[in-house]
Amino acid sequence: MRYSKEHTDAARRRLLDCGARHVKQHGFAASGVDALAAAAGVTSGSLYRHFAGKSDLFAAMIRTELQRTAERFASIRAGDVDAAATAMAAYLGPQHLRHPERGCPLPVLTAEVARADGAVRTAFDEGLREVHAALEPIAGSGGKAWALMAQSVGAVMLARAALDPGLQRELLEAARVQTRSLLADAPVDP
Repeated sequence: MRYSKEHTDAARRRLLDCGARHVKQHGFAASGVDALAAAAGVTSGSLYRHFAGKSDLFAAMIRTELQRTAERFASIRAGDVDAAATAMAAYLGPQHLRHPERGCPLPVLTAEVARADGAVRTAFDEGLREVHAALEPIAGSGGKAWALMAQSVGAVMLARAALDPGLQRELLEAARVQTRSLLADAPVDP
C-alpha cells in the first residue's frame, strides 16, 4: 500500500520528534529500534523506510534537536541582555532539569555522541557550531559563547546527576549568576 507524501512526511516527523523525546529521556544506547518506532506510533519497518538504521536516525535527531536549540537563541537580539538572561535562566531552570525529553539534547546526549559513529558525530559538530553561532552575537564573542555553552550544559548535567535537590538548586543558581555576569559584559549593539 502506498501512502501519500503528507502521510510519509508526518511519519518521518513523528520519528524525529517522538523518537528524540524518547532518546533524551532514556538514552540512545537504551533505545532500540522497536522502542523508537513505538514512541513515534509507527512500525519498525516504517523506521527503516525513512532511515538506514538506528545510527542514521540518531544523526537526524541530533541535527534536528540542535537546530531547535540554535533557533531558540537566534531569536534573541544581540545586546538584549535581559532576553538572553531570561532564556539562559530557563535553560538552567527546574523544568529543563526535570524534563530532559523537552529540552536541549546537549546535557543528555553528548556522552553518547562521543561514543557514536562518524555520521552522528558529524551531525553533532555541525549542530554544535550552529548553536554557537546563535549564541555568539548574544555573548559578544566566540569565546564567551563557548563558555556559556560549556557552563550551562555542564551545570544541567551535574544537577541532573545530583541526588540532593539543594545541591541541584545550588549548581543551577551558580551557573545563572555567572551567565548573567558573562552576558552583562557583552557589547551592546547600537
